[in-house]
Amino acid sequence: MIIAMIRHGETDYNKKQLVQGRMDNPLNSEGIHQAETLGTYLRDNNETFDVLISSPLKRALKTAEIVGSYIGLQVNYTDKNLLERDFGPFEGKSIDEVLPIITLDDFRKDGFEDNPSLQSRILSAVQRISNLHSHQKVLIVAHAHVIKSLIILSNKDKFTYTNHFVGNSSIVYFKITDDTVEVIKQYDL
Repeated sequence: MIIAMIRHGETDYNKKQLVQGRMDNPLNSEGIHQAETLGTYLRDNNETFDVLISSPLKRALKTAEIVGSYIGLQVNYTDKNLLERDFGPFEGKSIDEVLPIITLDDFRKDGFEDNPSLQSRILSAVQRISNLHSHQKVLIVAHAHVIKSLIILSNKDKFTYTNHFVGNSSIVYFKITDDTVEVIKQYDL
């Protein structure tokens, strides 16, 4: 099954390069513009989807609503399993300072969702969605570490949380099977 995943538009925390994780920050004006640009791109390239799913956080849900308005879809439902990584005590900290440390595979800290836990959660969520909508084209709006988890699962030898960029309002297409994840293409507008 093919699933397309969009990273939400920009927030003020993104602009300031701060870890936001589960903070429920809204899109800023640039984030709204990014979502409109992506919606226009999908519409103008005749991209169609049957189902639109979103993380329940404001920034993802608003992005989904905006993009959906351009391609004739409303959000079918939100899924809490698509929430951003729980960064726990690192939320609000500088990305440049903490990300190189906290994204190491062996890093553990109370209140922080480690890499194996995050990847397991996201793979289970996407496989469940794939089973529910096996004959439909699915568009999901989520978060950087949700999308990066799938990218890493496609090739653990090549990708990490810090060596591959997924920009705000970018879209990544995945082929999902019962035992594999494959990146098909990525567009960064």
